[in-house]
This record gives sequence, C-alpha cells and structure tokens, in this order.
Amino acid sequence: MRSETLFDIPSADNWASATVDAILAASSRAISFIQEKSTSLGTTTNASVLLGTVLVVILVRQSFKVSQTKPGEPPLLPGTLPLLGHALSFNKDSNKLYEVARNWSPNQGPVSLSVLGQRIYIILNTRDVNAVWRSKSLLFDSVAEWGLATMFGMSNEGAKAIRGDELGLVNMYQDQHGYWRDALAPGDALNSLTQRFLNCLEKDLAKLDEELRQKGITTFELREFVRLRLGNQSTEAFSGPKLLEDEPDIVKKLAIWDKDFYKLSMGLPRWMLHHAHKNLDDMVEAWQRMNGAPEVLPPLTTRIGMMGERGCSERDKGAANFSIWMATLANALPTNFWLIYQIMRHPELQATLHEEIAPAFNKENSLVDLNHLLNNCPLLHSMYWEALRWSTGAVSTRSVAEDTEVAGYVFYTGALVMSPMRLVNFDRKVFGPDAEDYVPERFLRPHEPEKGIYNPGVKAVKSFGGGVTYCPGRHFALNEIIAFTASVMRRYDLEFVEGQTEAVVLTSAPVVGTFPADKEVWMKISLKN
Repeated sequence: MRSETLFDIPSADNWASATVDAILAASSRAISFIQEKSTSLGTTTNASVLLGTVLVVILVRQSFKVSQTKPGEPPLLPGTLPLLGHALSFNKDSNKLYEVARNWSPNQGPVSLSVLGQRIYIILNTRDVNAVWRSKSLLFDSVAEWGLATMFGMSNEGAKAIRGDELGLVNMYQDQHGYWRDALAPGDALNSLTQRFLNCLEKDLAKLDEELRQKGITTFELREFVRLRLGNQSTEAFSGPKLLEDEPDIVKKLAIWDKDFYKLSMGLPRWMLHHAHKNLDDMVEAWQRMNGAPEVLPPLTTRIGMMGERGCSERDKGAANFSIWMATLANALPTNFWLIYQIMRHPELQATLHEEIAPAFNKENSLVDLNHLLNNCPLLHSMYWEALRWSTGAVSTRSVAEDTEVAGYVFYTGALVMSPMRLVNFDRKVFGPDAEDYVPERFLRPHEPEKGIYNPGVKAVKSFGGGVTYCPGRHFALNEIIAFTASVMRRYDLEFVEGQTEAVVLTSAPVVGTFPADKEVWMKISLKN
C-alpha cells in the first residue's frame, strides 16, 4: 500500500499549503453560515459575534487535534501551539528539536511531533532506526516522489510517471537504489567513474600548480576551494566537459540551492520563491541540454532512457539527472571541507599522514596508486569516517503506508517517520563519553568500554543511511574524497590565515546531509618545495 495523504502530488502535498487550504475552507463555510444567519439576526454586531464564535471553535478543534495522540501512538513532545504544533521550533532549528525530544523521551523511545497538522514520528536510537529500515510498510517511494516535484524541478506528471503503474513498467522509485547500487558498486563501473574523476583532478591541479608557481603564496576560502576543485572535477566525471562549459557556475548554484531547498520543500507558489526557482531552473535546464550527450556517464543515459519509455518530458529527464548529480556532491563537498579542516587543525598528525600517503604518488606528485590510499592509510581513513560522523545532519525519512508497530508503539498510516542520523552518530552508548568531540584516531584506538574508551568501528557510523536507501554512491564518495585530500596534502602547504576563530558545525542550518561551518575559513596555500 502507498500513503496518499501527504504525497499524492497534484493536491496539497505540503504542510504549509495543506494548512492554509484547511483554514480557508473552514473560513468559507463560516462566512456562508454567517451570511445566512445575519439576515435573520438583522445586525452587524450579532454577525460579528457569530463569526468570532465560529472561528474560536475552529481554533479549539484544530488545537485539540494537534495536541492529542491516537491509541498506542508515541508520546507527543510538549510545546505544541494551536494549528502550528511544533512547526516554529521545527523550522527554526530542527536538530535542536530532535535533541530536546531525545532528552525528554524515556529510554530514548520514539516521540510524536505535530507540524502544521502533519504527524511525524522521531526515531531516537540505533535499535529503532534499524527496525524502521527493515520495515516493508515504512516506505521511501512517496518521499522521493514528493521531493522530485518540490525540490528538484520535476513536473507532477513526470514524478508520477516514474512509477510506471499505468504502463506496467518497473517502478523506478522502488528499483532506483538497486540500480545505482549496481552501477556504482566496486568493480568495472566504479573504476571507470573514478578514473574519469582522477584524470580531471590531475589536469585541474596541474593548472593550480602553474598558478602558484607564478603567484607564490595564495589565499583561498576553504569551502570555495573544495567546491571549485573537487566539485567541478566530480561534475565533469559525471557529465563530461560540456556541462561546465555551458554552465560554468553550476556548482556555485548548487551551493545556493543547498540554502534554498528547505524553502522549496514547502511547496510555496513560484512567485513567492522567484530567485530560488530561477536558480533551480538554470541547473535543471543545463542538465536537460545534456540529455543524450555521448560523454554523459552511461548509467545516467540509461536511466533517462527508461524515463522516456514512461513518457517523461525532456525537462523531467534533466531534473532527474540534476537530482542524481546533487546527491553526489551534497555530502561530499562539506565532508571534504571538514576533513581538510581537521587535518590542518592537527599538525601533530601530519607527519604520520604524509608517511601513509607517500607511496601512492610519483616523483612529480601525481597520484598513481589509488589502491594504496584506499587500503594502507589507516589514520587518513579514521579522520575521514570521523568527519562523516561528526558533521552529519542527514535525516532518513519514510512515510507510513499502513499501520505499523515499532518499538511497542503504533505508527499510523499517513504519518512520516524521521530518523536523525546525528542522534545515532552521537549516541554515547555506542561512541563513548567523547561522542560529541572530533577525535581523529577514534577508529584506530582500542575498544575498552570499561575504561571509557569506545571504538565501535566505522560500520556504526550511519551518515550514509541504511536499509533500502543505503547510499549507493558511498564508494565513489570515499574514492574521490580520499584521492582529493591526499593529492592536496602531497602537493601543497596549507596554513590558516592568522586571527581566525575555530569553525564549528552550524547545526541550525537545514541541510540535505552534512552540516556546513558556521563561518568562512581562510587559508594560505603554496607549492611544496
């Protein structure tokens, strides 16, 4: 079964518009009623009193609705407001709201929220997260369909057509993770994509080498440095060079989309979010112009061919490829920022890191042995997984297709289930008393809980999600981030510009997966002697 209550796309498929529609409908009925009664009552005063009474009744009924739970439902977090529920807190800082729920819930069991009339169940511990991922009645399909139509620029018709129901074709929502899992699994396909990336990276760093030879020490903002160097080369690996030639600022526009996606997800009219939609349109149309281009990564071309069989428009195909491209960069760029930032913050570890990576490079400092980086650099990998764990803001989301029992509670049809990965990654029962700290050697130290030292292994890190939505691009993310970081370390000297305070994760930011820094980080870069 599918949940049609929130994600049946052409109708009110977002919390804001659904609530507005309900209020307008109730007000319309109230006004009609008052118009009928005001004739017999004969006075404006009586009509006004009646209108006020009706509206108070509506507010009371709605307030009662958002402040109550059904039998067996997880307990409702205190602090609901009439009509809004927890919407203000959720919108202001959802991560803080999750933490409040965790601290309030006995034994960190599931908690109910109400956001503009939408019931949401928050999952607060690893055991229950795994139960959600195993459930066959808690689905991602409708979440993906809704997201494509609201945040990625696909038409409602295209988002529905991907199901393939009417034509008897494979449901592309149900098979998408299996498809990309196979397309990006270790083996020939992943090796081909990685090599495309490494070729692009080598050309780009050679240009940077020449620039630094001419200018000497140069200053960069670290986020921008990673975005332009890793982001552009990863993009070219997926699309070939034509996309960046046609839209050279597309990675910068993706950074704008990162800040806009939360507003887009509300489904507000285009005129209210003109700049956000214009920015989204630019990227979707750039990918649309790549439809059928021979240099595009073959799995992308195959996928849009499947969309053509389902009658999707050329724009919808562009929107689909934009969504895949976004997924490859949304986490990789900020994670790589944090990895390089933490390496710079720990100069005492840099000699060990340089010793680890050295055999992977030739005398010209070109990367010639990625396998060495992937298999023989334990400290670098520990710092990578710790950056993933420490900076994650990912939330695994499902819709309830039918009443389902989880952790002894009933999850009712039509609700959403949200599992904040940051709570899992900061679980002190798993990662120890220093769970909220960045510990470079966390995954190298012994696991001695009796001494307060925890090393649960990298499989305990849930930044890539799990279940049927376990990120299929995680292998390529590891390859590109490790290759890029090691190459930058090998070729350049990096140091912070003086006078900067320490950057921390901005946990109040709405993010797709990884929290950004709370400030710009400026660094000086020069060629190694």
